[in-house]
Amino acid sequence: MRLEAVGVSPEAEAIYRFFLRREGDEIGSVRQALDLDPDSVEAAVESLGELGLLDLADRHHVVAEDPRIAIERLVEQRIEELNQDIRRVMAARDAITSLVEDRRRGAARDTSLAIERIEGIDRVRRQIDDLAFFSYTEVLCLHPGGGLSKPAIETARLADTRLLRRGLAVKSIYHPQALEVPHVSSYLREFTQLGGQVRITEERMDRMVVFDRSVAVVPIDPKESSRGALLVREPGLVSQLVIYFDGLWEAADDFGGHEGEGQEGPGLSELERSVLTALASADKDEIAARDLGISVRTYRRYVADLMSRLGAVNRFQAALRAKEENWI
Repeated sequence: MRLEAVGVSPEAEAIYRFFLRREGDEIGSVRQALDLDPDSVEAAVESLGELGLLDLADRHHVVAEDPRIAIERLVEQRIEELNQDIRRVMAARDAITSLVEDRRRGAARDTSLAIERIEGIDRVRRQIDDLAFFSYTEVLCLHPGGGLSKPAIETARLADTRLLRRGLAVKSIYHPQALEVPHVSSYLREFTQLGGQVRITEERMDRMVVFDRSVAVVPIDPKESSRGALLVREPGLVSQLVIYFDGLWEAADDFGGHEGEGQEGPGLSELERSVLTALASADKDEIAARDLGISVRTYRRYVADLMSRLGAVNRFQAALRAKEENWI
């Protein structure tokens, strides 16, 4: 049986056995008899001395300790070490009570944060940005009235573009009043062309955003959204808000059926005007797309849509008609 269980390596065991058989030999004789390198022999001999298996008082006359005494002592030491390990492991049970208390406090904290109050429009915007960044599947939005300012539209444009490029579904419901505001209706047309989904309803609704159908943001005061918002994570409440949204969505009209209402002229978005300008001046699609900050595929989709709306058979004719109609 090997002695590794009590801290004796195979090399050290071989040396110990050597001196049991040849008591009184010097250290140098081990190297020749066992064909070990000097460093290995020296290290093993030192360990045997520390373990009390060899008497190294005279290295030219090494004496091996009686195994009945030396090994028994090592076994007892090892058993005591194992007992200490067992006591330390058993002591871990003492932590169960405090760990359970931590869990109870965590559960209480989660319950208190199921509805979190966030005051101040800037804090609300930062929270919405964070939720959008960590969303993976879908964002649902309710927009009552048409009161979105131009800065708010620009902020929404950047956020929605990022979401759509990441492949998320973005659904928004607007009141018809939104179509009466030129910069809002222009943005909605651009939003749908990028892949967003928009529907229109005259039903009364309050502002709301739902991320991945698991977290909802609603205003503290629907009549004064600048006061702040409530961040709702409670599954039961969020589920009801999602059901409310889905009901409005199913009953709402598609944006395409309202497009152009309340507008004068072609109702071009700023990006559409930029595409038409590039169409008249840029030599290559890649250069135009890069200058506009969009992909070549998106640029070409815009070009095809604008050509269709202008009734043009080629790009040159589209650019010419756009100038004739004062679109650019």
